[in-house]
Amino acid sequence: MADKSGIEWTDATWNPTTGCDRVSPGCDNCYALTLAKRLKAMGSPAYQNDGDPRTSGPGFKLTLHPDRLDQPIRWTRPRRIFVNSMSDLFHKDVPYDFIASVFDVMLRASHHQFQVLTKRPQRMARVLWRLYERSYPYDDPFPNVWLGDRE
Repeated sequence: MADKSGIEWTDATWNPTTGCDRVSPGCDNCYALTLAKRLKAMGSPAYQNDGDPRTSGPGFKLTLHPDRLDQPIRWTRPRRIFVNSMSDLFHKDVPYDFIASVFDVMLRASHHQFQVLTKRPQRMARVLWRLYERSYPYDDPFPNVWLGDRE
């Protein structure tokens, strides 16, 4: 997680999960996979779990970081925050309850605009529908969250 970002279309990054697995040709040139290998070699604690070499790589096994959940709440200056620049929130192994906790933080930190991209739009739709039905019965349940498909 970074309070500032070199990515031109966002102000900061927040990674409550790290790591991923390739699911489409769009994953072939994944910058995060390459960066995770470097971060592992540098000893970064979040990138010490190795993923399946067929779909992931060194330092890139999906890992949950519950200790990072409250980070955006502590940032007082409003920001555009790229959620999971080093992962995919809708990876099949991210539990529904963890995703719900991430959305809870995004809604509580309403002074920020959150940007969520995924290569798993079908799971995103299922999870968001469930969140909407159970917890957020409003016309615009995620007013400060931008959702997109990375494909």
